[in-house]
Amino acid sequence: MYRILLPVDRSESRARTQADAVLEMPAASDDLAVDVVHVHDEVSTSNAEWAAGGSFAETYAEEMAEHVRNADRIPSSVEVAVERLESSDLEYAVHERSGGPAEAILELADELDANAIVLGVGSRSPVGKVLFGSVVQAVILDSDRPVMTVPVDVN
Repeated sequence: MYRILLPVDRSESRARTQADAVLEMPAASDDLAVDVVHVHDEVSTSNAEWAAGGSFAETYAEEMAEHVRNADRIPSSVEVAVERLESSDLEYAVHERSGGPAEAILELADELDANAIVLGVGSRSPVGKVLFGSVVQAVILDSDRPVMTVPVDVN
């Protein structure tokens, strides 16, 4: 199973583009699993993976993922990514984390033993093009696994 971590911020266009990039990957859907994650500054009171332990029923995991998606602190961009993934036969799960985005993304990638991370990169000014952005740059530089960046046209 090839596991992809899909960190989603508040940008719906970025989430859509990231999910579409995953759907275009040349892998059989039964060999691909996607973990959608949103990182925020609040302290999480509900983490489906922690609450359920290491081995839990698939039904419980689906119910918790639905609960996490419906929580007010999860932005609509997560739903955009999930809707794209639901249109395929891909296995997916939704996670939320709190703290510094780059650190939380890298920690979850380690916990899930993700094979790759897919990040969206928005349009930048000429000076901004020198650097991707602090979160993207930190993930690329500090990751020990492949990081795929997807250009996002917000026009």
